Amino acid sequence: MMNAHANLQVWLDTLSNTRPSIVVPYVRSAQDSNIRYRVEVRKHGPGGSSTIGQGGDIHTQAGQATALSEFSLNVAAGDECSITLSLSANGQSASTYHFACPR
Repeated sequence: MMNAHANLQVWLDTLSNTRPSIVVPYVRSAQDSNIRYRVEVRKHGPGGSSTIGQGGDIHTQAGQATALSEFSLNVAAGDECSITLSLSANGQSASTYHFACPR
């Protein structure tokens, strides 16, 4: 899934053949950018609730995909799960992207 806003493309990749799944959020910018990011994963289901949060600052080069972080995720049948990614590029206001968790 890819979303575009303010010259940014954002998507998630799932590394194949891993258990639990390894999820990697990526960003690509049309220009060199300093990006501040925050990833939040919320999961709720019969086994309980959990939240994962990661964030930081990265520098991207124009046109090159850059991984923001990496996290493992185990989603069981009956779980509700979502991933929210907030980005702020070059000091501009944050853009927020919402994804369903990969299964």
